[in-house]
Amino acid sequence: MLIGLRHSHFGLAILIFVLALLNLVFALMPNKSNPAMAKVMKISHSIVLWGGRGNLFFGLGVYFMNPAYLAKPIMEMWWAWLALLLWGPVEAVSKRMIKPDLDYVLEGGQSSKKLAIGFGIELIVVAIIFGMMSHGKG
Repeated sequence: MLIGLRHSHFGLAILIFVLALLNLVFALMPNKSNPAMAKVMKISHSIVLWGGRGNLFFGLGVYFMNPAYLAKPIMEMWWAWLALLLWGPVEAVSKRMIKPDLDYVLEGGQSSKKLAIGFGIELIVVAIIFGMMSHGKG
């Protein structure tokens, strides 16, 4: 079961990273104010958010199912706790910058630079989390 959790955790992390990268590419395209493109970005962004939330639970499952992790002092796992805390800015950027802009485009408005900035921040944070998780194994 531990192997399945690890594979799920890592596979979902790769999916989140790739979709976050695609969202930034979509936000930088000239047709980003097209409602069809906004719908694609909204679906992709919701997969990133729900995937990230689910990945937090997969990570906790890996932590509690692995005796090697449980034997370590909790502060030796600083990278896991920092990754957990870093998900907060992703949620905040999503709520304050990305979702309102995508909703405005879906209603027929023009996209602002907040969309690209929000997706950029999201990608940077996801990349930091991904890097910490890759470094912190063992």
